[in-house]
Amino acid sequence: MNIGILGGSFDPIHNGHIHMAECAYREFQLEEVWLIPTGHSPNKDEGSMTEAYHRFHMCEIAAGQYPWLHASSLEIESGEKSYTYRTLEKLTERFPHYHFFFVMGADSLDYFETWVHPEIIAQLCTILVIPRNTSTVLESAKKAKELHNIFPCDIRMVSCSQYPVSSTAVRQNLKNGNYNNYELLPEVFSYIQNNHLYGI
Repeated sequence: MNIGILGGSFDPIHNGHIHMAECAYREFQLEEVWLIPTGHSPNKDEGSMTEAYHRFHMCEIAAGQYPWLHASSLEIESGEKSYTYRTLEKLTERFPHYHFFFVMGADSLDYFETWVHPEIIAQLCTILVIPRNTSTVLESAKKAKELHNIFPCDIRMVSCSQYPVSSTAVRQNLKNGNYNNYELLPEVFSYIQNNHLYGI
């Protein structure tokens, strides 16, 4: 099976995340895309993040709206820091016959060589890059060639229109009462309301 992996804090999961997942799913004919919310982030202050329980359940709710989308609690259940290379090692151990496609934004590709063991990530999956805009496609392709000179990697660009929304902006808009349907699935918004998240 060809499985897409989309990780992140998902605080909260928004329609931009869904858009990225769907672009990768359709273009590369993936069987599924798995949302894997961060458990113990090495890059963020966990004290400022919404509880993992809520972030995972929002991913579950979002995934429930699409037959090809799935939410995984792999990183949340682990006591380790959520490093991508370890997540992929665990996935390939559990599912040795699956081929994984790791979905990332072009911003992340810019500094991918500074990640913890990027060579292991590249060994265990195909990397799919979502461009910020049309001008970044050539920049990302150039970066992919540079990375290939450092370690073997299969990096491919995804044809994906821009969906200008971020979790930071969504949290602020929710707090200020400026929520709109462009940002969140209605079912995710209902969960946020019912659990009084993000100051609402």
